[in-house]
Amino acid sequence: MQNKRSRQSVICTNSRNSVSLVSMESYLWLALGGAILSSLLTRQLISYQRKEGLGQPIRDYGPDIHQHKKGTPTMGGLAILIALGIAWLVLLMLGQVTDLLNLIFVTAIGCGSIGLLDDALKFLKKNSDGLAGRHKLILLTGMGFFLFWLGRTQNLFSLPLLLPFVQNTWLPSTIITGLLVILVLVGTVNAVNFNDGLDGLCVGTTLIALIGLGCVAFLQHQMAILGFIFVSMSILLGFFWWNVYPAQIFLGDAGSFALGGLIAAIAISLRVELFLPLLAFIPMLEVITVIMQVASFRLLKKRIFKVAPFHHHFERAKGVNYTFMLPNIEWPEPLITLRFWIVAALMALVGVFAYR
Repeated sequence: MQNKRSRQSVICTNSRNSVSLVSMESYLWLALGGAILSSLLTRQLISYQRKEGLGQPIRDYGPDIHQHKKGTPTMGGLAILIALGIAWLVLLMLGQVTDLLNLIFVTAIGCGSIGLLDDALKFLKKNSDGLAGRHKLILLTGMGFFLFWLGRTQNLFSLPLLLPFVQNTWLPSTIITGLLVILVLVGTVNAVNFNDGLDGLCVGTTLIALIGLGCVAFLQHQMAILGFIFVSMSILLGFFWWNVYPAQIFLGDAGSFALGGLIAAIAISLRVELFLPLLAFIPMLEVITVIMQVASFRLLKKRIFKVAPFHHHFERAKGVNYTFMLPNIEWPEPLITLRFWIVAALMALVGVFAYR
């Protein structure tokens, strides 16, 4: 263990990841351009898929929850990936790409590519079965290994982990660090993927998590990461225009995987992985409820929730012919989304407080 303040001074003086000053005006223009570009690309995806008769296949949960959304354009994450790639190239030309930005960008694009493959297979098969779960796990684990290797080449893991609510830090062994990096990446990507189930829910909670991570980056004087977070949020807002209720396009796995990889990589770069249950509270809650539902049904033959992930429990569903433990709640979809955003924002504030 070591004092958090001494660790903070190490971050601030890390010359390998220092950047030349770029005026706020440059970042503002890049953010504005990214938002416009992602919005235009998303609009083109919507038009193309409608013209070709392509759209989102809906998984049969049993209860009728989202059958009315069948055929809605999807794979909107492709627009986000393209816009992120162009933004990274602009930052490269401006001399603002650091080792840590490379790590964050490669992780987001790598995870997004896995999701893109899954989406493409769904289109080819014309159903909701893309990559098998075990294949996703293998590919994401491989991405976690690569992230760990890349971080080691940059001496990132010589910096200790920050611990919530305390002034001390923790420097785990190489093996534990590697396992933790893989667990954080795989867990966060799956959490964000499970969170993607209502119009605008996933993008909204991701924006809130990025605001919290941006506060941490500012407090650590990691201005390159802060700038990239700012630009990434603007790109998401461009897509968000078309994704809010009633959504004209869905993220698809290309988007949710990329956003999960982005959040995980930023947290790892800032060494605040252990803060993700607070900064990304809703996605983490979603994946926990899935685990609880599966465990309860296998062990007790009883369901805890009407449908998991958690946000589905609050939806109006037809054809529920089984019992579940929690009281039945039926809210309109926009109300569920708004209330989940409120909880996400409150917990992100707690996360920033826990860092301070």
